[in-house]
Amino acid sequence: MGADGEQSRPISLQVHVSNDLAVRVRAAARRREISVSEWIRSLLSQACDDDDYVSRLEHSVNRIARHSVFLMVGVDALLAGHPDHALRERAHQAYARKSRELGLVAGTDEGGEA
Repeated sequence: MGADGEQSRPISLQVHVSNDLAVRVRAAARRREISVSEWIRSLLSQACDDDDYVSRLEHSVNRIARHSVFLMVGVDALLAGHPDHALRERAHQAYARKSRELGLVAGTDEGGEA
């Protein structure tokens, strides 16, 4: 319903597709026993929802990446300033070993020295 309490009328969107795609769309809607418009509306709605999800996921991944870099730099700084000067090198070696065990490639830019 609209803001004034009246039910909103659907708005028509037009799209041009090939004959082959039109046949496939009609067949897909028929298999689901719904109209072509209903089938396309459901796909458009799902695509918009998925796009919102991907956007939120990308934001979360970027935030986690920034935190990981901060942690990596902080730990490396603590290890570099530790009284046991060999501790930092042992941590890098342990990281490289663990990365190999897990099937990951350890690079020096990722905190390990492989």
